[in-house]
Amino acid sequence: MANAAKPLQLPEAVSLFHRLLSPQKQNHPPSIFTINRLLASIAKSKHPNSYSTVVDLFNRLKCTRDRGVSPNNHTFGLVIDCCRRMGRPDLAFCVLGQSLREGCGVNTIMFGSLIKVLCVSKQIGLAAKVFAKMPLMGCTPSVITYNTLIEGLCSIGETRLGLELCRKMATEESSSKPDVITYSSIIHGFCKEGEIDMAVEVLKEMAAQKVRPNVITCNILIDGLCKNGDVITARKVFDEMPPCGLVPDLHTYSSLIHGLCSQGDTNSGLRMFDDMAAKEVAPDVYTYNGLILGFCGLGDINKAFKIYDKLVGSGIQVNEFIYNTLIDCCCKKGAFLRASELLQEMRDRGVMPNVVTYSSIIHGISAVGDWSRAIGVFRDMVTQGISPNVVTFNALIDSLCKQQLTCEAEKLVGIMVERGEKPDVITYTTLLQGYVLEGNLSEAEVLFKKMAIKGIEPDQHSYSILINGYCKNDRMSEALHLAEKMMKQGLKPNDVTFHILLNAVSNHESPDEMKKLISEMRDVRKDEDDTNSY
Repeated sequence: MANAAKPLQLPEAVSLFHRLLSPQKQNHPPSIFTINRLLASIAKSKHPNSYSTVVDLFNRLKCTRDRGVSPNNHTFGLVIDCCRRMGRPDLAFCVLGQSLREGCGVNTIMFGSLIKVLCVSKQIGLAAKVFAKMPLMGCTPSVITYNTLIEGLCSIGETRLGLELCRKMATEESSSKPDVITYSSIIHGFCKEGEIDMAVEVLKEMAAQKVRPNVITCNILIDGLCKNGDVITARKVFDEMPPCGLVPDLHTYSSLIHGLCSQGDTNSGLRMFDDMAAKEVAPDVYTYNGLILGFCGLGDINKAFKIYDKLVGSGIQVNEFIYNTLIDCCCKKGAFLRASELLQEMRDRGVMPNVVTYSSIIHGISAVGDWSRAIGVFRDMVTQGISPNVVTFNALIDSLCKQQLTCEAEKLVGIMVERGEKPDVITYTTLLQGYVLEGNLSEAEVLFKKMAIKGIEPDQHSYSILINGYCKNDRMSEALHLAEKMMKQGLKPNDVTFHILLNAVSNHESPDEMKKLISEMRDVRKDEDDTNSY
């Protein structure tokens, strides 16, 4: 009896299927009900080939119709669902079409499976077309089908269309009304798109429809509010949860801690952390990340390490993000020995340093002008098999330029290109600064022209550096010509550029057109100040 109750393994189930449809069984064929049960049991098995096996057996079934066994509506639905799980919308369409051709019809479940696999495959437009066909085929979309399409629309940034569909659900005479999943998907979509006001509006609409939010809904909104800098509203949502019978969980607390600390309010972040402990909500590595990021952002390395010690003491695995944050903070504070110790600790704990780790160290060392040591770290990085990125190269270039080794620094651009890294505006602007500091304006001019050839648009800082160089060398005509070009590019002169030019013009007998340009620059700055005052 025990053996009879034991589920069939995939090879046994396939063997049984073939025996049931063998020519010897032609006079006593199995019922389609038996075949459907066998296919369903295969689909439910945990074998990696279970879904493809169902599709293969279905095709075999089509070849044995002369033995009196034909698939029915349930068979087609089962196979379409397997196509969904395989991520094969093409096969699902074929099976749906066959069901129609053979007079078995279609139902809401079949359409739901097809729409689901289309949405997962990011074919949202086609999913919407299939959805629109459902009423024409006599099928009313279920809440699950609506939610699938709404989630698909939100995933491609079409949350407003998702909201329209939700409102259609709410107003139509149908049993398919929006539920908490519907509204949560839309709130999540608006939060991802940065439309926080719309997300809050949907929460109010949800209440008007008498649909109660759950913890997941609140977590989505709190996380979105925090990431968009509205921690005050996020805290209000948090405070309203317990009166609504909702208990904040790990995600709720972690999102708020990140939000508070990202704005420098680490004291409130710590109080929230203590509240977690009081409510017996265990923090995870992401929770600790928020606090460490907050203290590092404030430059409070000692408190950051106190939180780190708590994390290590908790037994939670420290990840590379936390190590990178601490190492970057150490380097910015000049604590290079502590940064080196953390680097070794990473390796000892089996956490491999990455390009961010090394770039932070190189940038920190470069900032204090120790270019030889920076080169040493760079070589160690390459030896470890870690490919430097544009940030790494820019840090090295900055270090060499500060040592007035700009020609050597520019050679690194060639190495960057050889390694598949594209120099950016920061790369060239750093080199410009180096040549200007060395008084080598001719090379600076060549480099500035090279930026245009390479398709890299100079930014405000790039222009300011070269303008400053011209002014210091009494080349006022070139300085003002470049300033005019800068303004034509839509770039506003910053304080430094403006005052350098103003002083230079004041100390020289300048032509009227130069004075006119200064006047225009002054007007632009005034307009900008007036705009910012609103």
